[in-house]
Amino acid sequence: MKFFLVLILFVFVIPRYGVAQTEWPDLSGSWALFQVISDYWDVPLLGERPRRIYQIAKIHVDQNGPDLVLRSEAICAMVFDMGTSLVQISVTPAFLAAVQIGPLWGKLLPFEDGLSFVIPEFLVLNGVNLSDPFSEPLPTSPDDPRVVDLDGDGKPGFTVRVRVLGLISGESYVVQRLRQEYRGTVLSPDHIRGTITWKDEQVTLGASASFFLIPGKGRPDPDPNRSFFVLRRIRGDESCEELRELFREELRE
Repeated sequence: MKFFLVLILFVFVIPRYGVAQTEWPDLSGSWALFQVISDYWDVPLLGERPRRIYQIAKIHVDQNGPDLVLRSEAICAMVFDMGTSLVQISVTPAFLAAVQIGPLWGKLLPFEDGLSFVIPEFLVLNGVNLSDPFSEPLPTSPDDPRVVDLDGDGKPGFTVRVRVLGLISGESYVVQRLRQEYRGTVLSPDHIRGTITWKDEQVTLGASASFFLIPGKGRPDPDPNRSFFVLRRIRGDESCEELRELFREELRE
């Protein structure tokens, strides 16, 4: 099952925040990241429906002049709007706790009257170890030695909870390779916003019953503004509940 689970990742920024070439804004410290990934997927019996995946995370940035290192500290929420009440999915708290993104290396580059913040395309692997992460095919068997029990529940890959018609619950077991690049605008040293380009590969290795082997074929939303991110500076000691409140306005977009 392809669910296009999209994890906590980072930013290539189209510059606006104006600086002289040697005057770098201080971006070090704690940040909250809100991101939305939008696509269309094939729903059994209903055809294509819009799908949105919302995510909130804590991010830490280290800085040395124009050079940046970004690491995720915690994933606070991952919510799936499947575009229909027929199918609902979620990931487990153990999955959110196990995911580690970064370090990712970025660089600040002046551009016209602004500043770009660049991180090239990078990969995230979930539930699998690959010798050649960029081109090696994903495993198709749960017995493949490359498969990892990411969330520690004794099932291959990571577990996706599935609920159909609001009545029938089950699980699917998935491995994933995700490519991401972010492009946005440095609005201030405390606020960055932009769009996300991405490509996702997933293989469903099994399910608790064949009924839950639901096709998840999807395609990115052709409107690039429908997949976007917002970064806001925070103190660093905020709870996940406080971060959800921080992005309440974006959740309504």
